[in-house]
Amino acid sequence: MPIWKPGRDKASGPADAGPGDAQGIGTALCCEKGCELQTGVPCAYVDRKNRSCPTAWCPAHGLVIHGQTYCRRHAGTISALGLSSFEAGVLPDLSNRAPSLVSWVAREVDADVREILSQYAAPGSHLSVDPVYLVFLGSHRRRAWERAWKVSDHTGHSLRVALIVEEDADVEVGIKVGSAIRARIVPPWIALRLRHRPMDPYEDARRRKEFNTRILEIVRTAVREESEFNQRIESREDVMRQIIQSDQ
Repeated sequence: MPIWKPGRDKASGPADAGPGDAQGIGTALCCEKGCELQTGVPCAYVDRKNRSCPTAWCPAHGLVIHGQTYCRRHAGTISALGLSSFEAGVLPDLSNRAPSLVSWVAREVDADVREILSQYAAPGSHLSVDPVYLVFLGSHRRRAWERAWKVSDHTGHSLRVALIVEEDADVEVGIKVGSAIRARIVPPWIALRLRHRPMDPYEDARRRKEFNTRILEIVRTAVREESEFNQRIESREDVMRQIIQSDQ
């Protein structure tokens, strides 16, 4: 169950981010490899344990979001959440990639997920898209970040697809349809990084495409099964209503 959720997003893209010196020129040594400028501004990221990112970035290498300078990793986290301010205790630990990973993958498959859901949506159904938000999982209240799409109709029936990344397992993406997680997949670029293996750009692009295709195949199959199950439930409800009406 979500404990914190921003307003619905108008699209799946992140907040505007780009190099700049909105906070002015700093005095720290820039952390970009090979950069010797001492005009760095500290990364503004502070995690849920009140720890600050120790890096600093010059105007050319820092990313500015809502007037604050961030390193690339934490710019990805802040952009994924799409807000300029956050509740205390919400932002993940300094080294955690969960929000930015689920946001990145969701943007890649967003249009296709919408198309899949539209194929199984009843006439007059409404599509809603939630931004990345924090959820707690299981009896141990594991922290995770979720991005969801849902179609619902006037009868209350709905189909829901979500991608989810747990903070304690932030190298894998879970694919959730309805209330069940159908699969967990480690993105190829993370798998190779964990094995310290380089990849040329063409191979990287091919594997990323295959990764997205695999996610969509899982979603398509699960949505079809969920839709067929809902139809069987509706048919049984119709039969029961007819029996009740005939007895009256």
